[in-house]
Amino acid sequence: MKSKWKLWLIPLVAVLVIGVIKGGSIWQKNENAKEPPIQSVTTAKVERVKVENALALTGSIEAVKESIISAKVSTGGRVSSILVQNGDPVAAGRALVTLEQQDFLHILTMRQADLKKAESGLITSQADLQRYQELYQQGAISPKEYEAVEAALQVAEATVSSAAAGVAMAQEDLTNATILSPIGGLVANRNVKAGQMVSAQSGSLMTVQDISSVYVVVNTPQKDLAIIKKGLKAEATVDAFGDKKFTGTVEVINPVANQGARVFETKIKVDNPEQLLKPGMFAKIGVKTGEAVDVLAIPQGALTSKQGMYFVFVPEGNKVKRVQIEIGQIINELVEVKKGLTEGQRIVVTNVNKLKDQDLVTVAK
Repeated sequence: MKSKWKLWLIPLVAVLVIGVIKGGSIWQKNENAKEPPIQSVTTAKVERVKVENALALTGSIEAVKESIISAKVSTGGRVSSILVQNGDPVAAGRALVTLEQQDFLHILTMRQADLKKAESGLITSQADLQRYQELYQQGAISPKEYEAVEAALQVAEATVSSAAAGVAMAQEDLTNATILSPIGGLVANRNVKAGQMVSAQSGSLMTVQDISSVYVVVNTPQKDLAIIKKGLKAEATVDAFGDKKFTGTVEVINPVANQGARVFETKIKVDNPEQLLKPGMFAKIGVKTGEAVDVLAIPQGALTSKQGMYFVFVPEGNKVKRVQIEIGQIINELVEVKKGLTEGQRIVVTNVNKLKDQDLVTVAK
């Protein structure tokens, strides 16, 4: 009987021992899980920096001067040759496209023949009038006959005038068979092929854009309309050239708001002597509205954001506190702090995306 009891006891003890071991292991894991990791971070001071008092806007670039090149011939003509490619620099008066001239020469010859015939008829009508005038004064012809001769002269004069206009038009078409650039600039948007029939109704063949200076076209919100004025200095940047700044001046402010967005189109003329800025580029521009001012600023890397709100971590002892702030303009690698921090206060600038409020940290020296 005793031996049977012992046999039952052995498995029971084994179960208890295993349970204690596993329970201890689980407890140990839970204890370890409760210990938060300690992040190593570095900090920086909230400092004041001097920045231009400027209105930050974004917009797109367009040429200050642009000429749409189209055919001017009234009768239409076939393209013989195209003398430029997109991006080619051209001077004012440079030939861009030539049309086949044979048809224009033929028309001019016919119009000149018509004019010669009309002029001959006019000479005859003038001689007739002179002769009939003498007869009329002698009473040899009736007033009606004399008036008919006068009317014939008027018709002859009109015929000559019409024929002369035809010659002028044909001559102009012949001249316009060579299409010239009215301005100096760069060729863009070429839309013509050799052998194509073109006329004054054909639309744009290409454009020539003078980009020695360009407009940055921005939309000014109503709230800023009182501070942006003609003549204010500005600086523009584009992603293609990094921090390179292009200087300009506010030149055009549309006095009527866009009906949809309620903004006012503003054009800022920017110097572009190297022709680096191209129409269609996206640009950021700062319009200087006053003297330079001191603002609080922190490194951009110190920021975290959530649902449109911005936060930084402030060290407090061996922990960090998440603090909401209000930011302003971007200043190179810094960002302006409008509310939430004070000058000299230290903030965390590394590992901010790994931190949570009240996390344990060690501040690296």
